[in-house]
Amino acid sequence: MQPDKAASQSMAANMYRVGDYVFFETSSSQPYLIRRIEELNKTQNGNVEAKVVCFYRRRDIPSSLIQLADKHAMTLEEEQEEALEELTEKQRHQLKHRELFLSRQLESLPATHIRGKCTVTLLNETESLLSYLSKEDAYFYSLVYDPHQKTLLADKGEIRVGPRYQAEIPEKFEDPEKMDERESARLEIKIWNPNNSLTDKEVDQFLVLARSVGTFGRALDCSSSIRQPSLHMSAAAASRDITLFHSMDVLYQKNFDIGKAVAALVPAGGPVICRDQLEEWSSSEANLFEEALEKYGKDFNDIRQDFLPWKSLKSVIEYYYMWKTTDRYVQQKRLKAAEADSKLKQVYIPNYNKPNPNQIGRMGMGGQVSMPGTRACESCHANSSYQWYSWGPANMQCRLCASCWIYWKKCGGLKMPTRLEGDRQGTLRNRPDRPGLVPRIHPLICTVNGCGKEFKLKTQLARHCQVVHGLSLRTAGIRGIGMKTRIAFALRTTPLTKLSRILCKDMLKLRHIARCPFDAVDVITVKQECQSKLPSVINAVPKLKQKKWPKVDMLVGRMESFRKKVLKEGVKKPTAKATLGGSTISSVSHVMMRKNTYDPGQDSESPYAAASTSSNSRHCSSPMKRVQIGGRFGKRDASHLEANGDGTKKKMKLSWMDAPDDVFFHADGNTRNIRKTLSIATQKRLARHPWRDIQPPKRLTVVEKPQLKPESSEPIVIDD
Repeated sequence: MQPDKAASQSMAANMYRVGDYVFFETSSSQPYLIRRIEELNKTQNGNVEAKVVCFYRRRDIPSSLIQLADKHAMTLEEEQEEALEELTEKQRHQLKHRELFLSRQLESLPATHIRGKCTVTLLNETESLLSYLSKEDAYFYSLVYDPHQKTLLADKGEIRVGPRYQAEIPEKFEDPEKMDERESARLEIKIWNPNNSLTDKEVDQFLVLARSVGTFGRALDCSSSIRQPSLHMSAAAASRDITLFHSMDVLYQKNFDIGKAVAALVPAGGPVICRDQLEEWSSSEANLFEEALEKYGKDFNDIRQDFLPWKSLKSVIEYYYMWKTTDRYVQQKRLKAAEADSKLKQVYIPNYNKPNPNQIGRMGMGGQVSMPGTRACESCHANSSYQWYSWGPANMQCRLCASCWIYWKKCGGLKMPTRLEGDRQGTLRNRPDRPGLVPRIHPLICTVNGCGKEFKLKTQLARHCQVVHGLSLRTAGIRGIGMKTRIAFALRTTPLTKLSRILCKDMLKLRHIARCPFDAVDVITVKQECQSKLPSVINAVPKLKQKKWPKVDMLVGRMESFRKKVLKEGVKKPTAKATLGGSTISSVSHVMMRKNTYDPGQDSESPYAAASTSSNSRHCSSPMKRVQIGGRFGKRDASHLEANGDGTKKKMKLSWMDAPDDVFFHADGNTRNIRKTLSIATQKRLARHPWRDIQPPKRLTVVEKPQLKPESSEPIVIDD
């Protein structure tokens, strides 16, 4: 009989029912999750899924909320000061591992991940804290944690004891004739007097008459006839409490005169119809309410906020209690009961016997195994155990014995504080436990100015930036998140906008907007201000003539004719000449100010100099001497001249390695002198329109001190 009894006990231990508190394993290296089974559902594949309520440990709660929980527990510590003094430091440390935080969050997990049962109870102030440590797998909670809103709330109400929660009894009047100084508006209003001249039978007959009036009134009303198409439904609607209460109020107001009360129920305009919330709501609103009730339960604030924002909270609550009296509620209650009967009540999960990936070596056969040369248990500092498990970061090479490993999986901490946990001295709830193996998750923050929302995943941040801000995010790659800029656009300013910069200068603050282009500008207000000031300055604004642009085909024809003309005439030679001594320049061609295109295939400095040299070589067999205008003849610059084999000098050619990409322009002394004669405004105008001809002064004299006379009267080529 003993084997059968042991088998039945093992069967009961592995049988899990709805409402049980169980351990779930989602990771081989992480502690168990503590959950409460709400439903057991069978999937299409034949597997069983458990719909569970989540409980969180201290290590799962942000440190800021842990501090709030510590403040909430100060009263408990003061009341149980003697009990806390009896606990050792080790027991206080282990007591933190038994504290949980309830949540309203539901999730579905495979039933095969269940690893055992536990007990979770609401913290009882009258019970000793040591009782939670003496019981195996016993936990307690006192606060409710919302993982989405990051808030902590108390799970139970407080007993309102004290004078401020008691009703204030007014003083008794000693003199009955003394005037009552209380505010009559704040006092109760009498609506019925049981000591009246009518009997109970006469009152009941009057109420039947009031129901008949209500039924007849609904028959005459078109909207009521649509909602209650049958006489039975109209009579049921007229028999609800709001009709009876109104008829009794009328009877009391008419001093219990039935004739006057009936006349008040049937005035000249037609019979009075009294409707409550159940009759006021439409069928679509009723369906929304049932859907919200299925989702949120009796959380009327969320029901009103998400489904029925146009209804008041009073009407929603009133409708709920009236809805519970209808046949619709009875039908849904029966359907839920039948659905609950069809669901699984319990499920059998055998013991999990697969080896854990964190095991070190093989399990000892009935004896203690010690591994020489390795470290002791990180928790209890034991040197021998029948099985060892790796724990913590891999570079730390920490390990736990079998008993400490089971405690770590179930309680989420070690039996003794370690260097990885870094326990501090303090009260019962002085700090959250943070084992070294738990990675800290840094939230992703939106970097758009004025947003700053936090997200856990990159995909959530990318979806937020695309939907809210219109930005596309790169979620792939090793480097950090980088936002792509918006698509390039061109801003064309209207004349009214340009005018508003002048008229509304004090309102716009242009310099501040230029420094902070992302700050919002109230465009509507600026536009209204500009339009109000526009009539007073409209006469002073110059009228701009619209420029007529030529057509494209005409421009193409002109460009083609100009190109043929240039090809036919060829390149013109420079006509300007210079003489030694006090030479004068009668006219300056725009060629001197134009940038010459660099050609690495030519030996000469410019095409103009090459043409001049080729024409003069026909008449003179000796090589030409090239003179630079503005330079000194007696002094040769080594950076510009080099010796030839026959003793002549010529300018050094520029290497193709040092040539610029497009244009090489060398400004000589004449060019600089011409620039000095031009005003700043003229130079800016020429920079904006570089193709226009230069209009230099009428006469520009360049004075030089000659030191060498030319050896021959050869023509001088002006070279820039």
